[in-house]
Amino acid sequence: MRQGKEPARLGRRACLAVAVGGLAGAATESRAADRATIRLGILQFGTVQWVAEIIRRHALDATNAIALETVVLANNDAGRVALMAGAADVIVSDWFFVASQREAGTRLRFAPFSSAAGGVMVRPDSPLRGLADLAGARLGVAGGPVDKSWLVVQAAARGAENLDLARTAAVVYGAPPLLNAKLLQGELDAVLTFWNFAARLEAAGCRELVSVAECAHRLGLPDHLSLIGFVFHEDWARQRPAAIDGLLAAVAAAEARLVSSPDEWQPIRPLMEAPDDALFASLRRRFIDGVAHLDAPAQEQAAQRLFEILVRTGGSRATSGMERLPEGIFWPSGHG
Repeated sequence: MRQGKEPARLGRRACLAVAVGGLAGAATESRAADRATIRLGILQFGTVQWVAEIIRRHALDATNAIALETVVLANNDAGRVALMAGAADVIVSDWFFVASQREAGTRLRFAPFSSAAGGVMVRPDSPLRGLADLAGARLGVAGGPVDKSWLVVQAAARGAENLDLARTAAVVYGAPPLLNAKLLQGELDAVLTFWNFAARLEAAGCRELVSVAECAHRLGLPDHLSLIGFVFHEDWARQRPAAIDGLLAAVAAAEARLVSSPDEWQPIRPLMEAPDDALFASLRRRFIDGVAHLDAPAQEQAAQRLFEILVRTGGSRATSGMERLPEGIFWPSGHG
């Protein structure tokens, strides 16, 4: 979905922002001391930090009757440790992590944040034009052999081209910055990487061979399935339903500002590590494209379909040993 369709994407979350914000705004000034403090874990250079800065600049937390504090984390694993140790109330992670924890007895919940997905990137002079051309190619893959985006791309190649990329391509796994460098140096023919690193390659003149979103669409999945979202303990959220709704409303309001107003991006540009305009524009466009909009039931249905695809493509390794998705992964409106 391109920018021309962005306003429709804000429907459910923007409505939540207006509803909760309108009710909470009048009470905020007189009852500031009663606002629930939420400790949100963020990566130093993660996109959640962009949203948190917009919330701070416009006091959207106070508007929604919460007090947002940020806890800077070194990496995703540190975030999971912080959540489990009680050093953060909410972190950003994927719903597979929530599923595996619920399967093990830890009652976590997930609320969508982003459906931004990466893609397979090639140099501008590459002769590769489609998935079928990856047979025999030197393909770098970020995230490891059971990365969900890689499994989706494999499933799409198998379904559309009867092609087993894990066997027919010369696959190399590595960290995104290293893979980007190897592609630009000509040591790799293509790289499947995360959206923010794809944006950097795009700004360097590379083109996208196929996006993960396109592959998902070929498999019958919705265009905006969110793998990444806010993760928190269910008991904590049930004890503070207004707090978690306030956080989600503040995030929705911040995203609405970022989608609708180019001026909102200039103050957060230093956080984006985007010194040149091409990279800045690419990061902005891809972030906006990834704003989540599916409701909890739609997310759950799509997650079940994706889970079945992953089982077929990667077996139990792809699903952390789970044979089925546990119930209650997604935090619904109405707190069911």
